[in-house]
Amino acid sequence: MVRIEAEERQFSLLLALVDTGVGFTKHELFARVAGYQGQAPGDALERMFERDKDALREHGIVIDVVQPPGDDSNQEARYRVLDGVLGDPAELHFDAEERDLLDLALRVWHEGGLTEEAQRAALKLRADPEFRGGLPLARTPGRTVDQAAPGIAAILQARQRPREEAFQALKRAADRRREVLFDYLKPGERTPRTRTVQPWATVLFRGRWMLVGFDLGAEDTRTFLMQRITSTVRDRAPKQAFEAPADAASAALAKLEEIWSSAAVGVHVMPGSDADIRLRHRRDTREEDGLLVIHHADRNLIADELSGFGSDVAVVWPEEQRVLVRQRLERIRDAHADGDDLDGSAA
Repeated sequence: MVRIEAEERQFSLLLALVDTGVGFTKHELFARVAGYQGQAPGDALERMFERDKDALREHGIVIDVVQPPGDDSNQEARYRVLDGVLGDPAELHFDAEERDLLDLALRVWHEGGLTEEAQRAALKLRADPEFRGGLPLARTPGRTVDQAAPGIAAILQARQRPREEAFQALKRAADRRREVLFDYLKPGERTPRTRTVQPWATVLFRGRWMLVGFDLGAEDTRTFLMQRITSTVRDRAPKQAFEAPADAASAALAKLEEIWSSAAVGVHVMPGSDADIRLRHRRDTREEDGLLVIHHADRNLIADELSGFGSDVAVVWPEEQRVLVRQRLERIRDAHADGDDLDGSAA
């Protein structure tokens, strides 16, 4: 079973509570929220749910509980976040450009640099329908997926926090024109290799931080995904001074956009699941022949993401992507001797 961090689980819970008009019972939430799915029912799961509700309430989120008459067991109570609870003051409105800038700021200012009040504001902004570019909630009539703003997918992805040490070190080195050395693990390789790079720029693409620079070993331009850096980033004075191309960041992003537009995966998704909510609102996602067609810029990253949804997602095409997801699920199975058997339906 893929481990879900507490803050990610709580954010998924918040999305589910916002995405309903009538509310969900505990058992319905356990079946659809990432982090609850696959957990054995019992006291441990109940305590986790109570801790997550308390954590949301500490952020100022008001959870409405509707208790059916005669239900003393609390098993049929329905939970939801009421309309307007997450909203900003009536006089505060953001246009599309301002929402994009706010979203970018929230990604760069990781939680360690935010005050408690700022953290609460960030959580509310991320869940607010207006800030999410008009996310068509289940209770909002007449809205379709196509009406969602392009930035919606990034907000519904896992919390966008750069790897603090690598991000800060790489950004500082790029600003100061210092060479950097770090160990980097490419997909498919078992051992990381040390790279020596002239850093040009740090860029954010679809919620993932990357370094654009000149790899001295390969003698070519490279884009490195920060989450694949496995060591501390060391910097040093360059043997020969270098300047970053003025268009380094924009050129890298343009190339990534080109890959994104041409690379797609067709998947079956369990309706109403956490996977359904997240994948359906990725940028450029469309429905085609009963499948969700989702775009990506890296076949290994999308394989990691899809395998994390377990049996809620079944990859239909392309075959190469099915194989990559299956390999990850098999590794998860083999790493948990007492885990649930995989029947292959997820890939």
